[in-house]
Amino acid sequence: MLKPWGNITKIALITFFSALYFYLPVLTIYYQQRGLNFIQINSLWGIITGTIFLAEIPTGVIADRIGRKLSIIMALALQLVGEVFFLFAQNYSHFVFISIIAGLGFAFQSGCLQALVYDSLKESNREDKAKKSFGAIGAFFQSAHILGALVSSFIIAQITPSRLALAIILTIISVGIALFISFFLNEPRLDYKHPEKSPLKIVSESFILIRRNPALKRIILLGLFTTPFIGYLRNFQPPYFQLSHIPSMWLGLSLAIGGAIAALASKYAHKVEKLFGVGRGLLLATVLPGLFYVFMGAVFHPTLAVLLFTLNFGSMSLQDPILTDYYNIHISSEIRATVLSTIGMFSSIYITLMGLLIGWVADTSLAFAFIFMGGVVLLGAVLFRINATHIKPTIA
Repeated sequence: MLKPWGNITKIALITFFSALYFYLPVLTIYYQQRGLNFIQINSLWGIITGTIFLAEIPTGVIADRIGRKLSIIMALALQLVGEVFFLFAQNYSHFVFISIIAGLGFAFQSGCLQALVYDSLKESNREDKAKKSFGAIGAFFQSAHILGALVSSFIIAQITPSRLALAIILTIISVGIALFISFFLNEPRLDYKHPEKSPLKIVSESFILIRRNPALKRIILLGLFTTPFIGYLRNFQPPYFQLSHIPSMWLGLSLAIGGAIAALASKYAHKVEKLFGVGRGLLLATVLPGLFYVFMGAVFHPTLAVLLFTLNFGSMSLQDPILTDYYNIHISSEIRATVLSTIGMFSSIYITLMGLLIGWVADTSLAFAFIFMGGVVLLGAVLFRINATHIKPTIA
């Protein structure tokens, strides 16, 4: 349960408002109206993840040195600036600049919210509530997507410049609210700051921790190779629906339905683990998106395509709270943000490279692209399957 106006509640609200976007269902169409082709559109995510890759560890070190609160404020400020620029962007170079700003914002936030949640719980000896807290926060995140997708179905019922501008302005206001709330976060009183250590020393300790901890290394590999490619699923939604002869109004509605499923999956992920056990619970959570991808590659029926998309989108949130808790079990507070940022850096490299390969496959066949993504996820789930011995705490 969320403590009234405690850090967890504030982070849940920040997560909600910073994810409350009103133009995502028609983002690809918006890019096309600005003259971008599919290669340019796909490259923007690569630029974002490339920026994250370059900035992950430096921003993680900054977070461990100056505090999580200030880093989160900086991340949201960058997000707000990016959305304002997005309103006035007209060509590919503008969107490249915005993508760099977005990547910096994501890098500053990567690991910080998780670290702040875990250390806030640790401060009150409630680490056992981590999965529930991460699940509740994930539910707020998905609830924002649900609301944003539903509202966008009405705002952008007609895709006109004025309607798109209104959707972007509402998004700017939402991100501004998240930034305002972030000023009221409380820095945990745990002694995790270490100004006496150099940034290189902190980074070195992070890599040493990962290298010397086989259990953590296996969990990282599992999380990496079962990445559900949610960003690419969103990119492929419009052409998948077009090939399946689905009306455009279902772009937002299906995202809302999928978001509702994702919110429930995130909130009750800990119950899945409790019901099936550590190994089987996480295996189920990682396998489901892979299976749905394979089915999407074989099915282009209007009704079934909507069903498969919503189930796939929803099931992707089942693994996040569980994996996040498993990461943090093995990481000490003083380098938590840096280690989480290091993990995020590995993920950024993987997603960027896989995105190029997936895009190349999709240019040949969208069906093959779905089957390829599903195969990669299923293979990762089997090869790096974990059990209870991998989540035994190795830190004090």
